[in-house]
Amino acid sequence: MRAGLLPLLLLLGCAAPPEADAPGLDSPDPATRSAAIGRLIRAGQACDLALSVTTLDRAARIEAAALEQRERAGGVAARDDYLRSLAAPDLGAARQEHDRWCAGQRAEVERMNALLTGPAGAALLQQAEVARAVRR
Repeated sequence: MRAGLLPLLLLLGCAAPPEADAPGLDSPDPATRSAAIGRLIRAGQACDLALSVTTLDRAARIEAAALEQRERAGGVAARDDYLRSLAAPDLGAARQEHDRWCAGQRAEVERMNALLTGPAGAALLQQAEVARAVRR
């Protein structure tokens, strides 16, 4: 019985690193959406995926509003924790793991890029900027 489990365990060990419950782009919560955008921007950069200038600009402005909110609510430590949570995983020198992780991110990064370059991205940016202005 144990001998039969070994190959299965080895296969599971070769799988892509587990993702934490990644925040979604489709969430109605602006904070969750901004975290998803930040995570996907970093994934795109880590995986050398092309992102439009419009996407990068809108994402930076949405993230700036989210960072202000975090800092205002919990101080610099909360802001820094938030930034760390957006980072792509450190896969070290394991190129195969990196490539596998990137392949798993590609579709969502491309979807985020398309979303932010269109009217929905303009609306998300406007929502973030209005919320930012209200908090000031």
